[in-house]
Amino acid sequence: MITFVPMVLHVLLLGGVVLLAADGLPADPVPAGLALMGVWIFHVFCGVPEPTGFAYERLAGRLTWAVVLQVFSMACGTAGIALCLTRGLPVPQRFEPVVVGTSLGLIVALCTASLKVFSRGRRLATRLAGDARQMARCLERLARGGAAEMSRLQEAAEDAWDALELTLRSKIETGFHLSGTFVIPNEERRSLEAAVAEAIADPDSRSHKEAFAKLTMLRTACHDKIDIAA
Repeated sequence: MITFVPMVLHVLLLGGVVLLAADGLPADPVPAGLALMGVWIFHVFCGVPEPTGFAYERLAGRLTWAVVLQVFSMACGTAGIALCLTRGLPVPQRFEPVVVGTSLGLIVALCTASLKVFSRGRRLATRLAGDARQMARCLERLARGGAAEMSRLQEAAEDAWDALELTLRSKIETGFHLSGTFVIPNEERRSLEAAVAEAIADPDSRSHKEAFAKLTMLRTACHDKIDIAA
């Protein structure tokens, strides 16, 4: 299953619009600015379509491009607003410093927001790695535990899944409900939940190995993004 095709098409679409805007900038700065604002609006409200299949091997890339595309779209929107302000409004000469100051303020706001997006991505990856590790440990203890400990170990595993599920339901690059990218697609999250639930109920089942393997891949994907101080 080619799971990266929707993202590639999304990037090509955004890149094409940016190139067209850059080409028309000298002659038509306002339409170019509106096109750049459109890139931001399109990305926020449409986002990258989820693939029909999901590969855990591509999760590290998913955690990266979600953040990068968010910052890229924000930069396009900021540039578009600045262009419309500086080149589109009939501003008297005495008010030009105000327009320039406003544009500089937008750039500062963009830098601040971009840093927050990157920081959010690192914090989420750190949290995901910790929750996945705890869930995997609980499954290991269940597999090794005796009948006398089974009830206690199952309760601990259920608590670990509750924590992991909250992380999986979070968006990578933004806290807004209507936009953003989940850590893994909802369908895959439900599949993982079913495997974990069966592994908790029956540690000797085939689902135990399946769930443990997926949890390991979750941790591996976050390995290079862990930052406890983010």
